[in-house]
Amino acid sequence: MSDNVMHDSPTEFLHEVTQTTGVCAAQSVIPREDDYLCACSCGQWQTSAPTRQEGLRLARLHTASE
Repeated sequence: MSDNVMHDSPTEFLHEVTQTTGVCAAQSVIPREDDYLCACSCGQWQTSAPTRQEGLRLARLHTASE
């Protein structure tokens, strides 16, 4: 992965994420029928949120970037 993730292709980014174990390299907020599933590539965090915005806020809290 380059120094700037914005220069990586989606394939390069996903490959890098799969190569990191226990590291908060990527978070996801995936819509479900009634809520959003939120998870982290570290494998230590998974929750649900009522809205996308709340899911993103929780992901930032998880990574201490808020």
